[in-house]
Amino acid sequence: MIHMNLIAVADRNSTVGNLSQHLHVTNVADVERLHKKKYLAVVFTVLLAIVVFSGYLSMSGVPAVLDGVLPESYLSLIGAKGSSNKTAAAGPTAEQIAEQQEAVAKARAAMSARDIANEVVPQALFNNKRTGYSSYLPLEKLSYQKTSLAQFMTFLNTAVPDDIGFSEIVYQAPNYYFLRGVAIKASSQHTLVDRLKAVSKSFQSPIASEAATEVAAFGQFSVPQVRLNMVRGFVPAAEIAAEVKAVKALASTNKVVLKGLEKPVVEDFGVYKRYAYNVTTTTDFAEMLAFFNAFAESPIRMGVPKMELKYVKKGLFASFRLEMFVLR
Repeated sequence: MIHMNLIAVADRNSTVGNLSQHLHVTNVADVERLHKKKYLAVVFTVLLAIVVFSGYLSMSGVPAVLDGVLPESYLSLIGAKGSSNKTAAAGPTAEQIAEQQEAVAKARAAMSARDIANEVVPQALFNNKRTGYSSYLPLEKLSYQKTSLAQFMTFLNTAVPDDIGFSEIVYQAPNYYFLRGVAIKASSQHTLVDRLKAVSKSFQSPIASEAATEVAAFGQFSVPQVRLNMVRGFVPAAEIAAEVKAVKALASTNKVVLKGLEKPVVEDFGVYKRYAYNVTTTTDFAEMLAFFNAFAESPIRMGVPKMELKYVKKGLFASFRLEMFVLR
């Protein structure tokens, strides 16, 4: 072992001697001088780029991409202007803006209620295709209410078998309905349900038994003929009494006596007001059907957003809501 260790030491001494013969000594002063030259070259290049870039901005202005990015103090120092400065100089002053706003306010104050209503319902809107009740204009909604209710009542008159009697019928705009009654035969109940399904969306009936004679159903009536031009204008305040009188006369012609047309509920929408009348009457189905059909075809500027029929001991008790839009 000792012999092996001595040999290893001799080998290491030999290696160190050989390395010392090839060792190079570095001059630290020369290295520092070389690094200093490189640093000065980099600094000079950066300063030159800044000078050239500043000259470009001073002559051509700040590009839109850099507008708002560079400090305003730097731009002022080199005499460059951004696009925001250019447009600001060409824009109106605060006094001019105030004068324009005052002129608009004066012009609007001088407009009549009819002119304002025309702004709310511009003619251009009538050229747009609107396919749902929520997108209809106020007068179009009244028109839809008048005609859809009459069509639903007509459907019931023709589709309901003779041995079915109803205890309650509800119809609410745009096309929701609820029916409750009883049939003498289960087959009549099945017939009515099938007919309702054929003209309804989202139809449902809680009656599941095949032998049941009870009738209970609700859904959305598919209005066969959508008519949106039956109400052709707002009602001027001076014509409110005449419009109410026309409804009473139409009801009387069809043997229906209406109660509740004396005290409307009035809601103010700024440009126009909504007059709502909660009306009741005791009659029969045939008379109500005749009245609603005549009402749908009449020029009366009203709609019926909700109607409810209930059978009581003395006959059919009807309650419904009449609405019209009145110009301020």
